[in-house]
Amino acid sequence: MSTESKNRFNHYLGIEIQHLDDQGCKAALKIRPDFYNSIDGVVHGGVTSTLADVAMGYAAAPHVDGVQQCVTVESKISYLAPARGDLLLAESKVIKRGSKIIVMEARITTGDGELVAVALGTYARVKPK
Repeated sequence: MSTESKNRFNHYLGIEIQHLDDQGCKAALKIRPDFYNSIDGVVHGGVTSTLADVAMGYAAAPHVDGVQQCVTVESKISYLAPARGDLLLAESKVIKRGSKIIVMEARITTGDGELVAVALGTYARVKPK
């Protein structure tokens, strides 16, 4: 399985894939002040959601030659606590892997281990041109 990615948006944010196998993925993001919402020190929900989506998408269908092999069909996230601190981690796992559709879940925590969100996503396999 490849953790190499040509996804410019993930690189821009600084998302790092720490672990990837057939069952899931662990992704990390160092928090920068430009990730805060209007409340200083609180990470914008869109950043948290993006990290969850990346972790789920990687495990749903790992990259081939740096190119993603799936796209998000549906995603839901429940925010449980404000995301604060220097680091966010997303750990995803496969719920059901079909030949075309994959259902994933992710838990997003701070570097201190506080659970800040849970996500559920549906992904469709694609064959890039």
